[in-house]
Amino acid sequence: MNDISLPKNIPLFPLTGVLLLPGGLLPLQIFEQRYLQMFRDALQGDSIIGMIQLSSGLQHQPKAPIYRTGCTGKITHHEDTSDGRMLVTLHGLCRFAIIEEQNNNHLYRTAEVDYLPSGNTFDEDANAAKHQRLLTAASLYLPTLENNVQLDPLLEASMSELVTVLSMHCPFSSKEKQSLLEAKDQNVRVDLLIKLLEHAALESWPSSNQTVN
Repeated sequence: MNDISLPKNIPLFPLTGVLLLPGGLLPLQIFEQRYLQMFRDALQGDSIIGMIQLSSGLQHQPKAPIYRTGCTGKITHHEDTSDGRMLVTLHGLCRFAIIEEQNNNHLYRTAEVDYLPSGNTFDEDANAAKHQRLLTAASLYLPTLENNVQLDPLLEASMSELVTVLSMHCPFSSKEKQSLLEAKDQNVRVDLLIKLLEHAALESWPSSNQTVN
């Protein structure tokens, strides 16, 4: 990210339950007119979008409350469809904190932001045991999902890659995803992720009506 100059003012894409982390890849389907315009405007400039979650269920209100921490993404792929949608891929760059939302003439929201450390550095050698615990938790949880998740590619991933992919794509709640985003460093994030995976795996186990005498 050191060779990328990030703008102080960015467009915001508020989306509940969607997490982008630095280094992650996020595919999106854009269909609302205001966000189609936002992505087209971004493509005319620096191709930077600020992904952020709504902090309430007021999805369709123009100024619905949002969290104050998000992550910028750069548009690395875009494709217009015959039915008026846009298919895009964002590459996560850097976390940000909103300083102030701006008044503008756009259909979409923009804000002045401060950038935060990525928190993605992790000493792989010193945390081999934690890496194994994360793999074990993922191996217990992922088979419980309806979609067919392939475990083999995850086994070859680095710790940082594994944490990013699992945090972004596991169906955690919005609050849980926000907690993963706001973790101050990768150690905190991986501890939280392990806890979430282990709890979700335990919740997914079938309950038994048998009693032990």
